[in-house]
Amino acid sequence: MERIGIRELRQDLSNQVKKVAGGGSLVITVDGEPKARLIPIGAPAGEETLGDLIARGRVLPGRAGSYRPSGFERVKVKRPSKEILDEIRADRI
Repeated sequence: MERIGIRELRQDLSNQVKKVAGGGSLVITVDGEPKARLIPIGAPAGEETLGDLIARGRVLPGRAGSYRPSGFERVKVKRPSKEILDEIRADRI
């Protein structure tokens, strides 16, 4: 998704609207921060793609092949988690 600053958009509004009408979308930034999105009429406004969320800074893209945060290790236990949680909850009472 393309990003454009508000000042640049003001200077080239008609061309940018034509681009979006052709099927694109545009994230409008103010002081470098995403503030609005221009989408064509008929586009599903409520549905955001992962690319939209990344462009808006709402989510960070993952690293290829990485599915676990660094610093965490898988631990094997001999008891079911429910049993451990019940024990922890009992200590709170």
